Amino acid sequence: MQKRQHALNEWLKALFGDSEFMVTPLAGDASFRRYFRLIQGQKTYVVMDAPPEKEQIIPFINISNALAKSGIHTPAVHAFEANQGFVLLEDLGDQLLLNALTPARADSLYKAAMSTLVKIQQCPTTDPALPAFDKPFMLQEIALFRDWFLDAWLALPLNAAEEALLENSFNWLSDELVKQPQVFIHRDYHSRNLIVTNENTPIDLGVIDFQDAMRGPFTYDLVSLLKDCYIQWPRKQIITWLGYFYQQLSTDWTLADFTRAFDLCGLQRHLKVLGIFCRLHLRDKKSAYLRDLPLTFNYVLACLESHDELQPLYRFMQDKVHGLFIEHVDVIWKKQT
Repeated sequence: MQKRQHALNEWLKALFGDSEFMVTPLAGDASFRRYFRLIQGQKTYVVMDAPPEKEQIIPFINISNALAKSGIHTPAVHAFEANQGFVLLEDLGDQLLLNALTPARADSLYKAAMSTLVKIQQCPTTDPALPAFDKPFMLQEIALFRDWFLDAWLALPLNAAEEALLENSFNWLSDELVKQPQVFIHRDYHSRNLIVTNENTPIDLGVIDFQDAMRGPFTYDLVSLLKDCYIQWPRKQIITWLGYFYQQLSTDWTLADFTRAFDLCGLQRHLKVLGIFCRLHLRDKKSAYLRDLPLTFNYVLACLESHDELQPLYRFMQDKVHGLFIEHVDVIWKKQT
């Protein structure tokens, strides 16, 4: 780490020459990237340190350019060094959408986020470098639930019938999702990856953490936004916002079909996230994400309960998983208090 920090400092000195600057660490995210704020006189920048063996910066820069061409406010790239994984970025500030959401402001902020999402979905998907969010990829993501949530964290043994239930359920779910129209998807479009850069009308939102963009289902990013793993809204409010977004689409899908697709896309995402949060805790020693497990778990149960095709999986989650999950969560609360 010291060697890498030295290399970053040398790169910054070469960029700024004799100009004095100060670098302070910023909160990290779920990846291996580190972030810093660089202050030079009255100017500020954000520095991204992405170890090349873990993270690639060229996809980040390419996706940033594609989004910017479609009118999305992404951090401008001032300089980068691809071999070392260093990037000097525009500083969008610290006002995360999550922290700006109050009952009085939520409606206007979410509508701004959905208007931005419409622009994102209009980005071209013909670039061969943009991967497809297809069935094999979906199943690969859902496998994180089986491997890290059920097996590694809960240590829940499964019999042959339960293994078959999971396999059949996840195959059915993936088959349903691939039926959706395919658009440009951010893949992590939630309240911690949107920055309020202008609170006045028109509201401006900066978009970050987009390097994993793909071509995928047209409800995926909307799920990330409205069924956010870090903040919860009443179902009635979610449906109202979903209807607002639907009105901005050009689609022959009915609102009822769109709502069903939205819920099923949420199930795939939240199963994956349960696995990711546990992996972050067990493998990467980032245990803060455990506090967000209950909300994500409740999203999964609510969706399973609402769909007849998923009742066998719902009963399995209630009978075999729910009680064990509560026991593990209780241990987390006791450790934190």
